[in-house]
Amino acid sequence: MKQLRDNKAQGSALFTLVSGIVIVIAVLYFLIKLAGSGSFGDVDATTEAATQTRIQPVGQLTMGDGIPVGERQGEQIFGKICIQCHAADSNVPNAPKLEHNGDWAPRIAQGFDTLFQHALNGFNAMPAKGGAADLTDQELKRAITYMANKSGGSFPNPDEAAPADNAASGTASAPADSAAPAEAKAEDKGAAAPAVGVDGKKVFEATCQVCHGGSIPGIPGIGKKTIGHRVSKKAKKPCTNMPLKALTRCRPKAAMQV
Repeated sequence: MKQLRDNKAQGSALFTLVSGIVIVIAVLYFLIKLAGSGSFGDVDATTEAATQTRIQPVGQLTMGDGIPVGERQGEQIFGKICIQCHAADSNVPNAPKLEHNGDWAPRIAQGFDTLFQHALNGFNAMPAKGGAADLTDQELKRAITYMANKSGGSFPNPDEAAPADNAASGTASAPADSAAPAEAKAEDKGAAAPAVGVDGKKVFEATCQVCHGGSIPGIPGIGKKTIGHRVSKKAKKPCTNMPLKALTRCRPKAAMQV
């Protein structure tokens, strides 16, 4: 009986010893594996841009139509800005309507550069860039091309024509530079020559009618006898100077390019 108890005690001690060895080996194995699995930092992931990307808000609010400035196409610009005055059913006077070829024909005949300058700097009652100051020059060209080509024009795509124009300007730069003085003299002579044969009625209908054809307070209306107190036989010369220098709210020459 005593021998049996001794055998059990020896077996239990052996089991405990083996179990302890197994546990120690397992702990050492996991420690070695943990020590050898260290990760090295990625330099690209520590840059400021990467950090900003990680901490940026989940959602972002985009104002307007969501299209970045500079990437808007002609039809999109027309639908947001130009349509207010140039829509096919617009009632704005002297503004060429989309798809009204008769309105656009004389303007298209002036050339794309002239149309672009008018749109860029403003013309008559139209503000610069149609009142959209964030339009880029290229976007403005796209809008002009869209409206003109929808109304009988055939201007090339400004995005495709830009590289060709740059190449042409580079090859022709020397002749253009040599001809610059002659062109400047010609412009000076043209500027010095007074405008002749101007139809006053057409000028009025194109420019003055916007203000002087209605009943705006403080602005003399055409056909109204009350305008007589502004013009008398003794004051004809000073009155003719008023449009040149501008008076109260009236701009010089009413901003007409004549």
